[in-house]
Amino acid sequence: FLKIPIAIGKLTKLKILHINDGKLTGVDTELQNMADLLELKLINNNISQISLEAFSNSSNLSSIHLSQNKLIFLYPGIFDGCRNLKKIFLRKNFLKSIDGLFNLPAIKEIHLEVNKLETIDNAFQRDINLEYLHLSTNPLKRISSSAFNANVKHLRALTLRNCELKFLPPSIFRCLTKLKFLDLSNNLIESLPVEIFHGLYMLLQVNLNENRISYLGEVFRHNYHLQKVFLSNNNLQTLQNLFPRLQYLHTVDLKYNNLTVITETDFSTCISVRTLQLSNNSIYRIDSNAFLNMVELKNLSIAFNKLTSLNGSLRNSCELKYLWLHHNRLNEIGPSEMSKLKKLMRINLSFNNLTNIHKAFRNLKRLRILNLYGNKLTTISRSTFPTRFIIKKFRTAGNPWICDCRLSWLLEITKLANQFTCIFPEHFYKQKVGQLTTYNLTNWSDNCDKSCECTCVPQENEFFVRVDCSGRNITQVPDNLPEKVGELHLQNNLISNLIKLERHPLAHLKYLDVERNFINDIGFYFPKNLEIVKLARNNLTRFMPYHALPTILSWTLSDNPWICDCHTVDFWKFLNSESEKILDVKSVICSQSEEKPKLYGKIICDLTDFELCPEKLLLYILLGVVLSVLTFTAIGSHFVYTRYRYHLKVWLYSRGFSFLKKRDDSDLGKKHDAYVCFSDEDLEFVREYIIPELEDKEPFYSLFVSPRDMQAGRFEIDQQLEEMKNSKRIIIIVSQFQLFCQQRLVSYICRTICSETRLISPFIH
Repeated sequence: FLKIPIAIGKLTKLKILHINDGKLTGVDTELQNMADLLELKLINNNISQISLEAFSNSSNLSSIHLSQNKLIFLYPGIFDGCRNLKKIFLRKNFLKSIDGLFNLPAIKEIHLEVNKLETIDNAFQRDINLEYLHLSTNPLKRISSSAFNANVKHLRALTLRNCELKFLPPSIFRCLTKLKFLDLSNNLIESLPVEIFHGLYMLLQVNLNENRISYLGEVFRHNYHLQKVFLSNNNLQTLQNLFPRLQYLHTVDLKYNNLTVITETDFSTCISVRTLQLSNNSIYRIDSNAFLNMVELKNLSIAFNKLTSLNGSLRNSCELKYLWLHHNRLNEIGPSEMSKLKKLMRINLSFNNLTNIHKAFRNLKRLRILNLYGNKLTTISRSTFPTRFIIKKFRTAGNPWICDCRLSWLLEITKLANQFTCIFPEHFYKQKVGQLTTYNLTNWSDNCDKSCECTCVPQENEFFVRVDCSGRNITQVPDNLPEKVGELHLQNNLISNLIKLERHPLAHLKYLDVERNFINDIGFYFPKNLEIVKLARNNLTRFMPYHALPTILSWTLSDNPWICDCHTVDFWKFLNSESEKILDVKSVICSQSEEKPKLYGKIICDLTDFELCPEKLLLYILLGVVLSVLTFTAIGSHFVYTRYRYHLKVWLYSRGFSFLKKRDDSDLGKKHDAYVCFSDEDLEFVREYIIPELEDKEPFYSLFVSPRDMQAGRFEIDQQLEEMKNSKRIIIIVSQFQLFCQQRLVSYICRTICSETRLISPFIH
């Protein structure tokens, strides 16, 4: 039927009327006699017109549902007769205007989604108690600052999703002080005025998903009670100052933005966040303290980013339960990265570049779901997980697993072993680990000599190969050894030397047993990683140089014919310094020797170095005697030199040892070697004996002789004093006539005292 049947209109006591999914085209006066009607639903019909009097007598009607019809126009005041109307649903119609429709004081909820509304600027001209207004999917494009005026001040929820909005006035929400929920998603907004949410102190949730926002700044700085913020599918590049002091914020959605770095200040005050969505960005770095204060974080998604490392950022997220890290570039999860996440239940690490996760999950005792699909993992150790393995879903495909002894622990958990597909070695390609045996995984055939048995031994996340060639009667070290040989057993054979070991790469060798052979010389330096060496019961007579030994933790050296002599002292020092490491140190004894028969059978480390080398004691005695003689000689020479040094110098100098004379700095720049002081009566003596001996013979001294060298026209006494200063020494001729030059003699002596040097050389005549 196209109209509401008249018979229905006669049901005056009817309270609920539903005519849904029919062919009604309009509503006239059919409901006027139904004064007791409380709820009317005419959903999904073809109603295109409703008369002005249709609800004039419906004063008790509390909800009207007219969604999914073809309404283009409704008369202003059409609902005025519905004095108790609280909810009206007009979704999915073609309404272009709602001016004058909602003048009802009791109205609480209005649904106008998916219509053709282009403006709501004059929709609310009377004071109403409206709390929920839904305007999504209307071509509003612009809304004036007066649209949400004081007449709708009780509004608690407002949805403007998909309304083609590009710009919002700064004061558009200033009257909505009770607003708690705001949806502005799926619009064309590029930015928001920083003051747009000022005054909205009760705001709990803001949805800004799917806009074009690149920066928000401090837009939420006054919304202290904000609990949820949705900002996915925008163009945000930074979160600087976006969440200041939001201590009640518990849900943040930032997926599908352009974020590159999460800094330590972005969420530093968000202490209550429980769910954080950061997936589908371009994040390549997270600061180590980025989530430090988010102590309640339970759900974290950083999937589809560019992370190569977690940088210790999760170390304080002790409440975390769900972690999404798939589709990143992570290379490794270190042992401490998740060590404190003891409540973690689910981890998705698929599609990364992981090569190492050793011990990464060992503290995650509640882990139930783990996804490692599509990485570069080749092995996984038992110590990666807690002692009790309780993971229910474990995805491991898409990794190049190497099936060797490191995966042998999986055989203890059949269901788990069947989830690992071998890629290497080739003879196990595409086989499940569960299809193999322990022997398959531990037997090592690669480069294993036919005379030996090689076994793969797991060692945490690594492995080594144990090569057992013992008791095979071989006479030399095998030609072939695996590259990662860690233990080499050569005991009980006929080997006389180990020189061929140098041909092999022994970087991983830690255990070497060559006991009960005929080795008489080690002949090569031990590998640097070697820890245990067994050399007992061979023919060794000499030990290797002490400096050639690496840091070995354990030795056996007994039952060898060790020679005890002076060359054994270094070995003796080694035995004493490393006695705690030598298991049989008290069995390392001297062999029989004709030179030192008394040492036969004695424990080498209990001997003294003089017992081993008495020649050394004689040498010490001889050296002591020589040193004593030299010491006394040196003391005597020093005494003689100190007592007679000046006499010696003169005597040596007079015999041509001029190189022994050390020139004083005070003599530099002086004209004469000596000034000759004498009385006039001694002039002939000076000319005959002094001048010829000093000036005419080697080493040829320069003398100042008065009056020979005096200059005319100058005071005699001044000139003499000046020449004295320019002379290195003063020669005084002491004679009976010297009293006549007493004044000059006093001057000479004064000068000598002032200069504190031996300038005077007296000659007695």
